[in-house]
Amino acid sequence: MKRSTTKRSFVALAAAASLVLAACGSDEQASTATEAPAANADREGWPEKLVFTLTPSQETGGLIETAQPLADMLGELLGIEVEALVPTDYAGVIVALESGQAQIAGGLGPRQMVQAEEQAGAELILQAERYGSLLYVTQWFTNDPDTYCDDTPVADEDGFLFCNGVLDAKSAADGPIGADKLALLAGQTVSFVDQGSTSGYAIPALQLVEAGIDPIDDINGLFAGGHDGSVQAVYDGDATVGVSFNDARGTIEETSPDVGQKVVVFGWSGPIPNDGFAVAGDLPDSLVAAITAAFVDIAGTEEGAAVLDELYEIDGLVPVDSADFDVIRQLEIKLGDVLD
Repeated sequence: MKRSTTKRSFVALAAAASLVLAACGSDEQASTATEAPAANADREGWPEKLVFTLTPSQETGGLIETAQPLADMLGELLGIEVEALVPTDYAGVIVALESGQAQIAGGLGPRQMVQAEEQAGAELILQAERYGSLLYVTQWFTNDPDTYCDDTPVADEDGFLFCNGVLDAKSAADGPIGADKLALLAGQTVSFVDQGSTSGYAIPALQLVEAGIDPIDDINGLFAGGHDGSVQAVYDGDATVGVSFNDARGTIEETSPDVGQKVVVFGWSGPIPNDGFAVAGDLPDSLVAAITAAFVDIAGTEEGAAVLDELYEIDGLVPVDSADFDVIRQLEIKLGDVLD
């Protein structure tokens, strides 16, 4: 799965002290994960089987193929059968947690992290880390750069095109970029990801509102179901502009090699907290601790790291602070009915 130079550079250089400390915490937890294996834990109240549900941020079939190996690694460390479950949409992940169909959830976007805790009564356990950063952005892209670019698009070292200064961005804090172009979207078809996606709908919807554009009535919204689908919709011409996490263009490069030239990134949102993992609130404390340690342990192995990268481009897992998602809670209040 391709990652663009811009993504590599901005996350690598996001050197806020809190993120460095979080990364250090990850190292400590990874080192202790093997010191206290699940086999030696108090197993009172542990179920015979767990269901691990994952967010369908890309094509569901491919996720299932990669998710089950991760579930198997988790099951091996816990000594419990673990089954992977990928619902058809983002809401299905929260429903699975809330209804008891699943006890573990992964790849939860920021809105899902809040919903898991507040709606499903789940406990947040870990947050994804990418190149030392716990932050990412929504990217805006188009197949009509003449309209949405103030300058000639420039290519990164991989040939992916950017304009409006996006390629010069060094961290998520450099956003928003190109927000002045969003006022041009009135009457246009815009590709979103899913109504439950933070970077794929909630954040861009707020940006549209701030630009004077009603995200429901002033545009033709198209929900592609995944970040790869949103990129594909703009690549195919089904939408003029689309949104995704940065840089999701790489998710379709294998089948559409010229995506980096046909789909031009012209804008970024402000910083968004990364996705994460949660567990059902009624699991025994000893099992929650074992699941948390097992995921960190898996992330520290070559095989586990490869699976996490394939699933969600995760480089590491660190302890999560629920307060980091207060910005998402405020977003829910600001947008109200738009997100219902």
